[in-house]
Amino acid sequence: AHHTLTSVDLGGDRRPNMVVLAVESASLGRLSSSSASSEASSSADWPETVRVAVRVRPPLAREVSTEELTVRAPGEVTAWPDDGLGPGPRYSFTFDAAFSPSEGQAAVYDAVARPAVSSTLAGFNASIIAYGHTGAGKTHTMEGAPDGAQRGIIPRAVADIFEHVERSARPGARRFLVRASYLQIYNEVLSDLLKPGRNGLAIREDRKKGLRAEGLSEWVVRSPAEVDGLLRRGAETRATAATAANDASSRSHAVFCLTFEQSEASGGGEACPRGSVFRSSKLNLVDLAGSERLRVSGASGQRLEECKYINGSLAALGNVVAALTSGTARHVPYRDSKLLGTF
Repeated sequence: AHHTLTSVDLGGDRRPNMVVLAVESASLGRLSSSSASSEASSSADWPETVRVAVRVRPPLAREVSTEELTVRAPGEVTAWPDDGLGPGPRYSFTFDAAFSPSEGQAAVYDAVARPAVSSTLAGFNASIIAYGHTGAGKTHTMEGAPDGAQRGIIPRAVADIFEHVERSARPGARRFLVRASYLQIYNEVLSDLLKPGRNGLAIREDRKKGLRAEGLSEWVVRSPAEVDGLLRRGAETRATAATAANDASSRSHAVFCLTFEQSEASGGGEACPRGSVFRSSKLNLVDLAGSERLRVSGASGQRLEECKYINGSLAALGNVVAALTSGTARHVPYRDSKLLGTF
């Protein structure tokens, strides 16, 4: 289990069209994929185990007059807010990578997510986390369309994993197993998105497996099509609702987890005899519910209650980041939200 997380606060509702992608794995500084593009290969040279990238979507009509955003290489975003009294001060934010509205799903995946997938295939745990204001485009970035140019990070990652399995499997000598699970955190209650009615899951700590949601179902998957079927089923169960800021606002955090197991017989005999090599790794793909301000979303009643839980859990995530990066914190508040125990 790993707990090195990151998020960036870019000013709440003043940055409604920016998605922050946080990628974490112990091996990001060591691995590069032979199948990755040149852009992805260069990104694999980053020495940190945590990388943060930002993606700017095209502005909506109501956003055009409020501020201007400029993306510069290698990873600088500059904003000029306009509060109606003329352009305000200039703000600059620097990331490991930045993507302008003209850059598509493939560019984001190759530069940010592909190295984490390669890390998982090599036996390391990895997490890709999408963070941002409601309506920023997090779900589009993570899921997108199931095929074609608009495929998001999850379907592209799944395709790479099964391509690796098909290319590397050797009957009787090297075998692979891929399992999938899908959960949501709605109002601090954990639910299995693939087993409707299985709610109120508890987080337990296992000496071998680390933190896990007790009772969460896992499904053996043998093809991208089977994974797509699970994603569609989970999407039907996930809590969404319309707000003034987003017609299809995610009201829960969602964690799609792929467990990748590989066994290799040193003598070419049975799949996993004594003395053979066995590796197990996880790829956590996290689509966080969007932060929101009440004056923008117009939330009331049930939507207001959801907003409180969403913002509270994101604040807890921010507190963990602050504690980890301070260098002086004597306590890291991992237990302040169930979100922090799910990936």
